[in-house]
Amino acid sequence: MGRPDQFDKVAVFFDMSNLYFAARDLGVKIDYTRLLEFLVDGRRLYRAYAYMAVAPDDNSAVPFLTWLRRNGFRVITKTLRRFSDGTSKGDLDMELAVDLLSQAPYIDVAVIVSGDGDFTYLVDRAQRLGLRVEIASTPRYTATELMETADRYIDLEANLHVFAMERTAPPLQELATAQVARSATPPRGADADEDGEGRPS
Repeated sequence: MGRPDQFDKVAVFFDMSNLYFAARDLGVKIDYTRLLEFLVDGRRLYRAYAYMAVAPDDNSAVPFLTWLRRNGFRVITKTLRRFSDGTSKGDLDMELAVDLLSQAPYIDVAVIVSGDGDFTYLVDRAQRLGLRVEIASTPRYTATELMETADRYIDLEANLHVFAMERTAPPLQELATAQVARSATPPRGADADEDGEGRPS
């Protein structure tokens, strides 16, 4: 496909948990500012959203969330609930879906940074409203039906050189990655195999 229209107005929706597990699988840390710039791709950024579950006892969340807000992200959080059996829950799929559909009249393109198959129906409904929907993720953490439904699939693994963090990254960027690691739960777009690694559903 050709280069996206530079006049398109774009909103980007980051599923931070899904993104963290994809980055962990690839063994990289992410420069979120450069990733956002890469996804916008010369078009007009309308708004960037970041969705993240936060453990109530994790004080390190404050500087990371502040960093995101100061660097162009609108942050949506939910308290991460941990259960006695060791599982945790902090799903923000509904929040992402509501925000995307509510912004539909004001944008041309929605970029969802996630491979979670639960977003497949959302992509279809957004397209029916006239939006072009792009999915950005890694193939290993992307549900096949989500990839096929999107108007454009952006393979993050193939573009790591653009936004992967160098070893000399600023401490706050390191903190950002560490905070997502503490708060993240495995994405529902990938099932765990026998070795604990994720596979697309």
